[in-house]
Amino acid sequence: MKIFEDGTILLGFSDSGDGDLSFYNQDSARAERAWKSLDTVRKNALTLPAWAIQVHGNRVLPVKKFSKDLLSEQADALITSLKDQPVGVFSADCLPVIIYNERVCAAVHAGWRSTRQNIVAETVKAFSEHYSENAASLKAYIGPCIGQCCLEMGDEVYEEFVGENSDYAAFFVRRQKWHLDMRALNRFQLVRSGVANENISDLASCTFCHADEYYSFRRQRQRNGSMFSFVVNRNNN
Repeated sequence: MKIFEDGTILLGFSDSGDGDLSFYNQDSARAERAWKSLDTVRKNALTLPAWAIQVHGNRVLPVKKFSKDLLSEQADALITSLKDQPVGVFSADCLPVIIYNERVCAAVHAGWRSTRQNIVAETVKAFSEHYSENAASLKAYIGPCIGQCCLEMGDEVYEEFVGENSDYAAFFVRRQKWHLDMRALNRFQLVRSGVANENISDLASCTFCHADEYYSFRRQRQRNGSMFSFVVNRNNN
């Protein structure tokens, strides 16, 4: 697991070495065991994270109080100002994005469908609407995802993106099929939303290429494991 700290903020991106963390479809006891098996969770005494059922949309779920009912909500991003309450998303080619400032943090699941719907902009908007936080105060980490080298898309998908916003054409290249750079497009969307480019960090790693390090739905041609990316604002670090 790749771990980053920024003051009281702790964030992490798991890899296949951490095992399958697709515990959203497990009962709560099994989910808690999988979570507590992680070294960083034990080291930092982290509580069970909040997550949601991911549906490839652009809904942002505010976590004002942890409840296991939250875990059955449908959303592709979670945001909270709660101290010591991790929030996270699952991925196995889709792009995890962590956005935060010193008071509020969010985890985003940006697959290509959610990227087309500009989910990172919706999340930045939630910082303002729910917590009165300005985009200029935000930082972001772009996690590992399937790279432009490997993400093949049909003509119909390219047309959907360009129909949504003609600027999105710049993030495709044409080979035998269209190839989308989700990482660069999400950075573009963050900057357009007011996040400073210099405040965005990028792990720049392709989940499809690195079979020894990441799960990849497209490489495996089935769901055979998921990574989990999370962020938490700790009372004490």
